[in-house]
Amino acid sequence: MLKNILTSEKGFGIVQILGALIIATIAIAGLFITAYYTRHKAVGNYHYRVALLKATQKLEEIKYYNHNNQNETKINNISSGLFLMDKRDGVPLYARIHPPRKETHRDMVVSEFVLYDQITIKITWKDGPERFHMSLLNREKQLVLREDYFYRTDVVPE
Repeated sequence: MLKNILTSEKGFGIVQILGALIIATIAIAGLFITAYYTRHKAVGNYHYRVALLKATQKLEEIKYYNHNNQNETKINNISSGLFLMDKRDGVPLYARIHPPRKETHRDMVVSEFVLYDQITIKITWKDGPERFHMSLLNREKQLVLREDYFYRTDVVPE
């Protein structure tokens, strides 16, 4: 009797169906996770490009305001603060432009009479919605863009 039960194929069809259902569920879940991850990365890349364009705009403004300056780069008239980066699904996403930073350097390899101002623009933002406030999906991202402005001076500062 036990031998007949063990060699019988009764109920084996339901085991096959359950196995196929589990495999299909795992495959569909993998597709949904991949689609979510891909969308998240695409939105992140879009935000990075917007931040890059905004930082480039600020550097171009500095270049425009200083096109006649011969011996110093001024950054006083460059605004900082929040700007609208995206309005996806009716929810605005803001990024912060930090005040531009200026450092003056001398490169002795080039010449002792050549100075350059190093201008740095920093932008920070978070990609995810506010419900992901302290989550791995919503880490603060930043972009730092730098440009050097060279000028000649006849006086060597001490």
